[in-house]
Amino acid sequence: MTDIIKVVEGLDLVVEMAAGVVHPDDVVRARTAAGRTRDRRGYLGGTLVIGIIGGTGSGKSSLLNALAGRMVTSVSPVRPHTTRPLAWVPADAEPGLDRLLDDLGIEDRVAQSDFPGVALLDVADVDSIEKGHREQVEALLPRIDAVIWVLDPDKYSDPLLHREFISPLADSADQFLFVLNQIDRLARSDRVSVADDLKRRLIDDGIPDPIVFHTAADPPDGERHGIGDLAEHLRLRLDAKRVQLHAVIAEARRTARDVAASAGLLGATPLGFEERWKTVLAEVTTTLALAEEGSPAVEEVLVTLQDLVGDLANQAAGPFAQRIRSRFPGEEVERVLRQAVEEVDREVPRGEAGVIVPERRADAAGLLADRLQRDLAGPLREILWERSSLSASVAGLAVEAAQAEAKLRA
Repeated sequence: MTDIIKVVEGLDLVVEMAAGVVHPDDVVRARTAAGRTRDRRGYLGGTLVIGIIGGTGSGKSSLLNALAGRMVTSVSPVRPHTTRPLAWVPADAEPGLDRLLDDLGIEDRVAQSDFPGVALLDVADVDSIEKGHREQVEALLPRIDAVIWVLDPDKYSDPLLHREFISPLADSADQFLFVLNQIDRLARSDRVSVADDLKRRLIDDGIPDPIVFHTAADPPDGERHGIGDLAEHLRLRLDAKRVQLHAVIAEARRTARDVAASAGLLGATPLGFEERWKTVLAEVTTTLALAEEGSPAVEEVLVTLQDLVGDLANQAAGPFAQRIRSRFPGEEVERVLRQAVEEVDREVPRGEAGVIVPERRADAAGLLADRLQRDLAGPLREILWERSSLSASVAGLAVEAAQAEAKLRA
């Protein structure tokens, strides 16, 4: 799993845990922000993943070789030639990229250190008679960062390409680059008119401002054209993607911080409930087991328990304080205590002086402890557990965000 995905999933967890705790308006804002990060198109990792797509004979493999500056994939006059997709990936590719390629069924991979941070995928011909090739392309589009549509002077106006692929996907135009390859086959006087016609067709497809490069990836005279400009544009897109991912991380961190503030968790410290409860419970049960029937000990113990609940609420702050106070107002604490005492009076006999006989004091203390654990400590633990869990989720997201940012910078 890539680090950015961990951040996004961490934010999802924070938002879901905040529901029912913080104000509903705050939850809506947080969920909207989480949705923006979740719905971001493309690969949520530090690598710019680009698919090279085009028609039969357009020169996709030659373009990949030209960008690489060496032979990465074979070329052939036999069409269609690209029958198995191939990935040209950074040698230190993040694990998430390997998983993406596994999911896409791209088994052939060539490691490279020439183009850091960029992965190029040479996939099947979109106008191939092989139905599986089209399915591969359609599955690829929503999951990668950009698409280089490779067109050639003969088939750039192919209705199948425009009708079946480009036009239906025009809402993803910000992901698209277009390469008019093999321009060496055109007379110089024709290059401008062909380029203008391609742009007009793309605009008609719903691409309002198409980015088009003119290249000669494998000309007979060996003089490549336009490859450097395309490579520089890809590097700029990689820089832009990293800026966008930093923004995704920053928004996730900011949203989690807003949730924490709404939940009263900023600067929160552990409440130490279990230690305090252990001390209070021992004091309460011992006092009541030794007290005479009708003594003021019950009132004294009640004050101890009410003080504990009040201190917890004050320390918890925010909505968790409100939940504690709402669940255990003073009269509820008193009701729980008196019911526990009544149960002891029913179950454990007292001596003639109204005092529990020594051999039964342990039984009395056990009954009191069980009842108070069930009716007072248990509900308090549930509230405090939610508080601790939300706080831990916010802290965990902060750690994941810091790690993701460090890797992006590296």
